[in-house]
Amino acid sequence: MKNYDVIIIGSGAIGSSIAYSLSKRKKRVAIIEKQMIGSGASSAAAGLLGVQAEWDAEDPLFHLAQQSRRLFPKLQEEIRTLSGIDIGYEQKGILRIAHTEQELARIHDIMNWQSACGEVCEAMTMAQVQQIEPAVSSKLYGGVFCRDDGHVLAKDLTKGYAASAAALGCAIYEHTEVTQIIEQQGEVCGVQTTAGMLETKQIILATGASNQPLQQHFEIEAIPVKGEVVCLHSYEPILQVPLFRERFYIAPKRGGHYVIGATMKRGDVTKHVEAASVQHLLNQAFELVPALQQATFKTSWAGLRPDCSLERPLMAQHATTKGLWCAVGHYRNGILLSAITGEYMANQLEEVTNTCNYV
Repeated sequence: MKNYDVIIIGSGAIGSSIAYSLSKRKKRVAIIEKQMIGSGASSAAAGLLGVQAEWDAEDPLFHLAQQSRRLFPKLQEEIRTLSGIDIGYEQKGILRIAHTEQELARIHDIMNWQSACGEVCEAMTMAQVQQIEPAVSSKLYGGVFCRDDGHVLAKDLTKGYAASAAALGCAIYEHTEVTQIIEQQGEVCGVQTTAGMLETKQIILATGASNQPLQQHFEIEAIPVKGEVVCLHSYEPILQVPLFRERFYIAPKRGGHYVIGATMKRGDVTKHVEAASVQHLLNQAFELVPALQQATFKTSWAGLRPDCSLERPLMAQHATTKGLWCAVGHYRNGILLSAITGEYMANQLEEVTNTCNYV
């Protein structure tokens, strides 16, 4: 029977990052994934590293996100060296755009408190926005340039974490489902899977919006929030940096692709993309960037973001079951927070405390 220091259930950006961080520390790690590496929300994400773009109010998670974003330049090099995978990291900033005077005033207020937190951001008139991005509509009211934000290729990042962990000795079990967490006298001792039993003293649930029976050990609910995305293609360059407005984004990617998203449908667990959603996303995109109307429709997809009933990620050891951990609920920012989550969870497991640690 195989034995591991740590078994991670779930192979999205969060689970794979934890596996990578633990593998760097010479731990014997296994990832168990019921489908394929990164087949859930991580493969559907746009990959924005939007610390400034995403946060409207200061909270502890904002500061954690700042720490995480700072890890990506080094992380890019580590993953490329170990796995040969390019995660597509770019730090060109994100333009946060305002449609009204009231919205412009609000994002200026956000800019002020973020500047006090050390962020580099710049208020821009519409003329200044168009100096950076001439294709943006002149009918808008200006914006804020978030200089330190960036983006990655989310699917490649997730695969890069897992492949780098594997290069360091991590075992990966794809198409394998955990049917039972085995406990003895208040502590975990292994998992029963469709591939047999595996022994361990440490288990981490990183199951995203799926696998509710396992997450019920923590009496929390990982709530799926469906997000639909459209991808356009243009041989002519249209945008250089991502645009962000009120939970809507246009992210230029390599090869002339433009990822446009995303809807937010709470509790919807389907993966199909509705025609009305495509129309809604395209209308918003054309309003911001009229030139996108000449782009070619490439594809669309949907993913399930893992929100948490605690309204924040849970990264903790179980209160009474020794060795059972949880890292779920990263919602819209799983890609951004993945780097620091891996380090945070690796630190917690090394301490092996019996108390819950919430962030």
